[in-house]
Amino acid sequence: MKLYDSLIIGAGPAGLSAALGLGRVHRSCVVFSNSSYRNAGVHAAHSILGHDGKSPEQIRQAGRKEVESYGHAEFIEAAIEKVRRETNQQGGDSQDAFVVEDNQGRTWSGRSVVLATGVKDQFPDLPGYVENWPSNIYQCMFCDGHERHHLPKGIFAYPKLTPMYIKFATMAHFLSLPPGSAQDPTIHTKPSLVTVFTNGPANPDNDEALAKGLETLAAHRIKIDERPVTKLVPDQKEGLHVHFGDSESVYMGFLVHKPWTQPSRVVQSIIDHLGIGTVDSPVGTYIATSPPFNSTVVPGVFVVGDAGTMITAVTSAIMSGAAAAAAVSHFCNDLDDEIALKRHRVSFGQVKQDAALEG
Repeated sequence: MKLYDSLIIGAGPAGLSAALGLGRVHRSCVVFSNSSYRNAGVHAAHSILGHDGKSPEQIRQAGRKEVESYGHAEFIEAAIEKVRRETNQQGGDSQDAFVVEDNQGRTWSGRSVVLATGVKDQFPDLPGYVENWPSNIYQCMFCDGHERHHLPKGIFAYPKLTPMYIKFATMAHFLSLPPGSAQDPTIHTKPSLVTVFTNGPANPDNDEALAKGLETLAAHRIKIDERPVTKLVPDQKEGLHVHFGDSESVYMGFLVHKPWTQPSRVVQSIIDHLGIGTVDSPVGTYIATSPPFNSTVVPGVFVVGDAGTMITAVTSAIMSGAAAAAAVSHFCNDLDDEIALKRHRVSFGQVKQDAALEG
């Protein structure tokens, strides 16, 4: 079985970035993709230097073309389901290797593994939520929102109001204003275009931090709507309508909501088998890694992109992929250094033995 320097599971920006870095240092890799991407419904990506406004598909295609130009990478359409360790024989040398297996039983062998598997969004069980994601429900205002800054906008504080949603509300408020106008002393006299939907009492436990946050929202004249939300209905043009139990509804240009994220069932099975843990954050569960190279407790296994961080963004994914490429390069260099030393010592020992016999 061919032994690659790295097996990269995932062909999004993180996996492609790792593959690109490996091309620069002439390390072989295979990139696996199942053509399932978290941002598949997004028409234009933003805050990506040099690519602002391009579709995620355009960015991925451009990245793949750059990777392919180095001739070191293979791209394979496969749904990887298992990762195990075994010994591989290459050129008379015995090496520890990783073997990945897809849902058809096909296998590939590599000296390292890069998990660029992303995360799964756990959507609320609310009628209309899925239908409005991601066209009218945004998780990141750096990525989406500017194009509808002039419209009323809502913060969907589900399952409950937290300081994070308070921050989202003030960010959305300033997004509604012209650049630089935040210092205008008359701004606070005007009603905000932002409404926070708390889906029930905003601060039922009288939390001190939330109380201050609610006061901050009031200072910006941001509205609080505590009515239970019953469904979300897309508008015929753009935006959506938030419906309540009293049969009333309000129009919003978009909602901001951060759904819980976690590894997929298959990825969770893989890391459990390898003995790699996870970390919980305020917004989701991700695979535990160590800086600066996103290494795990298993030597040779690295995690890149959304799978290993609470900052789920394309630019951070690209950065982590580049870091992992450096890690894989050094990891393989160390392996090859040991192999070279072993061969050298065997050869040198044989030369000394031959010299002694000749003498």
